[in-house]
Parts: sequence; structure tokens; C-alpha cells
Amino acid sequence: MNKAEFAKGVAAGLVVGAAAAIMIDPISDRQKHRIKRKTAGVFKSIGSVIDTAVDFMK
Repeated sequence: MNKAEFAKGVAAGLVVGAAAAIMIDPISDRQKHRIKRKTAGVFKSIGSVIDTAVDFMK
């Protein structure tokens, strides 16, 4: 495993961990719904960036 792959894995882990912490935190249902929408958008953006990076490496 090279350093770039390790860095990508660490970044992905941080994002997933942060999203999980936000989802677990006890908040109102309205706030949970809003956060879920925003989190979905963040994951979509991250997936797009990762796909572009992988395509760029090829």
C-alpha cells in the first residue's frame, strides 16, 4: 500500500466517523432529517472526488 492510498483511507474514515457521530448525537427529529440530507450530499461529493481521482490515476 502506498502513501496516497493510506491517505485516502484515513480521509474516508474520518468522514464516515464524523457522519456517524453526527447521526448518533441525540437531537430533534427535524434536525436529524436536515443533517441526513446534508450528509447524503457530502457523501455524494466525496464519492465523485474519489471516482475522479481514481480515473485520473489510471
